[in-house]
Amino acid sequence: MIRTLVFSLAFGCCLASSGNQANVLLFTIDSCRADRFGIYGYEKNTTPNVDQWAKAGTVFTNAYSTSAWTAPGLVSILSGLYPPVHGVNNRDRMGPPKLATLPKLFKQKGYRVPNLNFFTFAPYYRNLGLGKVEREYFGRRAEDPFLNWLERELGGQDRPPFFLWFHVTTVHQPYRTSPEKLELILNGAELSHGIQAVMNGAIVPYGSTHFQESDRPVLDALYDDEIRRVDRFFGNVLTALREAGELENTLIVMTADHGEELLDHGFVGHASTSLRARIYEEFIHIPLVVSWPGKVPCGEINPKRVSQIDILPTIAQLLGWEIPDYVQGKSLLDPSSERQLFFESVVAGNQTTRERENIWTRGVLHHNYKYISTGELYDLAKDPEEQVDIANSEPEIVRRLSLDLGSWLRRSVKLHTELFPSYQNVFQRRSKKCPAVHTPGNHSVLDYDLHTGALLFGWTGDMATTYLIEYDIGVGDHHVAGTYEVDGNHQILGPFPRELWGNLKAWNPFRFRVSPKSDEPCWSRWTEFEF
Repeated sequence: MIRTLVFSLAFGCCLASSGNQANVLLFTIDSCRADRFGIYGYEKNTTPNVDQWAKAGTVFTNAYSTSAWTAPGLVSILSGLYPPVHGVNNRDRMGPPKLATLPKLFKQKGYRVPNLNFFTFAPYYRNLGLGKVEREYFGRRAEDPFLNWLERELGGQDRPPFFLWFHVTTVHQPYRTSPEKLELILNGAELSHGIQAVMNGAIVPYGSTHFQESDRPVLDALYDDEIRRVDRFFGNVLTALREAGELENTLIVMTADHGEELLDHGFVGHASTSLRARIYEEFIHIPLVVSWPGKVPCGEINPKRVSQIDILPTIAQLLGWEIPDYVQGKSLLDPSSERQLFFESVVAGNQTTRERENIWTRGVLHHNYKYISTGELYDLAKDPEEQVDIANSEPEIVRRLSLDLGSWLRRSVKLHTELFPSYQNVFQRRSKKCPAVHTPGNHSVLDYDLHTGALLFGWTGDMATTYLIEYDIGVGDHHVAGTYEVDGNHQILGPFPRELWGNLKAWNPFRFRVSPKSDEPCWSRWTEFEF
């Protein structure tokens, strides 16, 4: 099916870019499988806008993420480095201050670099050169910041070009759809416990529910509906660029942080949602399309195996910039031969506890063979769905790839130490000061769409400390107060259903403060917020 697309893509129009200083748009999608796009052979017309746009660019059919959860993959895209090198590979890790990233490079070149990603207050995204989140562009919908920025900031003769990275979280659990669409999807059937779980919760731990074969078409339909929403959003972005006269002079990269399991191996989600890291194809095979009229090959389908870490050097090459020597990625446009690709994921991604932070799953892809550190070996040419483990019949391949995987990890740790010799992750140091709450802001009003239905409480401190949270909620009959413990310097609650978020308004205002758990508490100031 993929091969036949070469002919349809070749009919796309590839006009030459007229500008010398191109805009750059990096459009990343959370939890996004490659096999749900028409350009990758899917036949349910989920992505008409992406498919049409891809005719003017190059589609990479064998692109891989570096991890099975968000932060390591995104930082690999922005830095051109594998997770053990950039260091953002475990809960609350931060990249070193001297880490070179795309936002920093573009700022040095005089580009406008807006930060429109609401989640970048989290520790993972500090030291990346992103700046403060520009909330003046936010609205009620998840896509509003991006579209509002384009509407207000495009055009004008004297404005410098932009580098705009936007990460779309629409496809991430919970899978939502309208009641009308849900009724059509179910076609008279009842919601199973498993489907209810992935529709209502962002975190569905492995083993907490069960799925049946009849859930598969329902899951597919729910997931596809969210892919269609992203495609419509992407189409609106292209329209905005076209109407502003900027589309032909904009280098666009569309990709994902990681994939998503939909019962391929018995469950649903990825490392941070199922709390069980695995790196089968559905988790790490991602979409990747690059377009820039006149600069990037038009209507081409490229089958070579490539990685997220190749995006930074590709952008640098296209813009004529020098690529730092230590960058591990290779330009996507170089006619290089096949190389090994590596992957790793801590056991529960963003939800990894202190007790489990040293439990890893790692893997290496060499030609058609994928070796996983759990001892599994698959021949992807014969078994692309990884259903037949051939480790017992190919002990020599297992031995060799296991050695390659260990060597890669040692080289990566060594390179991290060489590049950032004096860096120590501040979240690994014990806090000796009273904490200060930074999220949410004092006297803030929390919007459901802006926060995607989740509550994040964050304060200064470290992941090695147990804290007390004292809360005082509501007034009169709607009043409750108390204290509880939490490990580390933040807590995430939710995401919650929209209806529950609305119901919480009856309990306004919400107040809390934080102290390290000790014989002599040291409390932060009270922070108050409302729904």
